Amino acid sequence: MKSFFNIFISALVPKKLRFEFQLALRHLLSGGWQTILTISAVAAGVIIVIFITSLIFGLQEMMSDLLTESIPHVVVQVEDPKPKTLTNTENPTSSRIEEQASQLKFIDNWEQVVRTIRGLPNVRGVSPVVSGQGFASKGANPVGVSVVGAEPELLDVITPITKDLTSGKYRGLGSDEIVIDAELAKDLNTQVGERIRLTSSSGQSDSFTIAGIYSRGQGRGSAYVTLRNGQSLFGFGTSVNVIYVKVYNIYDVENLSNTIMALTPYEAKPWTIDFSRFLVNMQMMGASAYLISIFSLIASAFAIASVLVVSVLQKSSQIGILKSMGARQRQILTVFIFEGLGVAIMGSSLGAVIGMMIVHFIGLLERPDSTGTGASNAMFPVRILPLYIGLAILAAIITTVIAAVLPARQAAKLNPVDVMR
Repeated sequence: MKSFFNIFISALVPKKLRFEFQLALRHLLSGGWQTILTISAVAAGVIIVIFITSLIFGLQEMMSDLLTESIPHVVVQVEDPKPKTLTNTENPTSSRIEEQASQLKFIDNWEQVVRTIRGLPNVRGVSPVVSGQGFASKGANPVGVSVVGAEPELLDVITPITKDLTSGKYRGLGSDEIVIDAELAKDLNTQVGERIRLTSSSGQSDSFTIAGIYSRGQGRGSAYVTLRNGQSLFGFGTSVNVIYVKVYNIYDVENLSNTIMALTPYEAKPWTIDFSRFLVNMQMMGASAYLISIFSLIASAFAIASVLVVSVLQKSSQIGILKSMGARQRQILTVFIFEGLGVAIMGSSLGAVIGMMIVHFIGLLERPDSTGTGASNAMFPVRILPLYIGLAILAAIITTVIAAVLPARQAAKLNPVDVMR
């Protein structure tokens, strides 16, 4: 065993540093509870950082999903014409800007636009959509509802409906079928398999069989039909009035919107325009996670430095003997740096393992489902990020080594004669 250990040291440690490395290792092994306490301080700092970052970024991801998962990230539509000031150079009659009333806008070449957008980076899904207002009725009680006509397989990628279904289906929707939300089903006192009548704002109407009922727990939702039915209900012919786009990186949609507007004659509106305050809150949450992590590491560094200072004072006589035997100041300094590095590596590795286990088990806790979809809901939304775990380990190693420098310098400057007295 001893020969294997010597071979291990010979392979990893340069020959000129083997004496300092072996001495530092003996100090750690003979330290007993003091070494365990120092390693525990480093591990605690890493555990706190991993736990806090996982919890905050998990909460951030959950809030982002709740807001952005059910909405398109970019909406492409015909831009409203900008009114001009009514002026006459000879006989001015008015200088007031009159906004035009909202008018129905068609996207006739939507197939070409969809192909163009699909070829752009960061695009996850594209769906042509007919969107408008209408009335749903069963008997003589019409209820106002937003109507969305789209191909189910395409729209389900952008604004997922299937995962929120409480009964029935959405994908594979038939030409005479409709999917409604639980609130509308309650108002109409209807269920899957029954028929309702849908009347659009343009006056066309048709009856549909309810193929599915969904619930997002966010109030009244939309009624979903196929794209062809939406075009027929609103009299669009073969046109659509909006194109929905889903992206991978929800915080990098402005560049995509600008690119779409440069390649097409339509307006591309990113989700960040309507939810700018939410975006600021998410950025503040991320900044808070970084600050808390930094202060946790600083607190751990002070605790480690205190323990190492005590360790130096306790080993003063040993240091004096080494210096009287000819050990140089650089060697004594190197010994304590090796000690700090050993404590940092063992403590950060232990903290990373324990921290990930704690986060994993906390993430398994579930809370009761309030939407009726049967989906599992984490009581504590956590997100294990390998990048931040690696950064926590690296930061712990750096702060521990820095915390070891001060007592190491103090130890290296000790006068052997004073120590021997």
